[in-house]
Amino acid sequence: MIILGTNTSNFTATNELFLDNPQITLWKFEVVYTFTSETSSSALNFIINQPPYNGSCSINPLNGTTSTLFKVSCPDWFDQDGIKDYSLYSIYIYISFTSLCHENHIVILAWTTDSSQQIMIAFSSVSDFQIRLPAGDAQTSLLNIVIHIRDILDCVTEVNISSVSVIPDSTGITDLINTLQNSPNEITNNPIVRLLASQNQNIVGQIITSLSQQFNQINNESVNKAASSIDIRSLFYRR
Repeated sequence: MIILGTNTSNFTATNELFLDNPQITLWKFEVVYTFTSETSSSALNFIINQPPYNGSCSINPLNGTTSTLFKVSCPDWFDQDGIKDYSLYSIYIYISFTSLCHENHIVILAWTTDSSQQIMIAFSSVSDFQIRLPAGDAQTSLLNIVIHIRDILDCVTEVNISSVSVIPDSTGITDLINTLQNSPNEITNNPIVRLLASQNQNIVGQIITSLSQQFNQINNESVNKAASSIDIRSLFYRR
């Protein structure tokens, strides 16, 4: 790249220059000053940081409840700058089917996923860690899991791993609600409350995410039932 100019003091290179040339990691920018009697130059060399590579990620088991401890394993990742952390995100999977009936067969033409609801669930400085996941989509119970492997300079490799089926732990939620309503003095003995009191940032964040989701769902179901009752009564009175 050669740029000619007079009395020019600034040069800006957009990220497209580097994104369009991913095979180049070592760059040199040199400026040449030309005067009437002499010429001088100065240069800047730098290396484009590369993301972590060579590893893999998995989660086990592939189905459970919001109380299940899932084990995440991300072995063999390497980066010359060092691995900073592993961050796990969940994405709700909304599957929409387009079907066609033909000769007594139903043919599935397509399914799509919506990744607009990506939620950070946990982070870890070690490659093996345990997590509690929120419930999956109400219809499919599925969560898509994405893990970001980040190096010390914040360069990230994103890995999509197997979808996980997670259903709400209805017993645990019911016990929590009953204790809050009927035995508030015994609330500290509740397993969910003990986890919230652990002062572990990861655990507390996972529990709050899961509880918020489940309470919202309970609230929405109550609202829908109330709306249905109103609609039924209004139809009755109209008649």
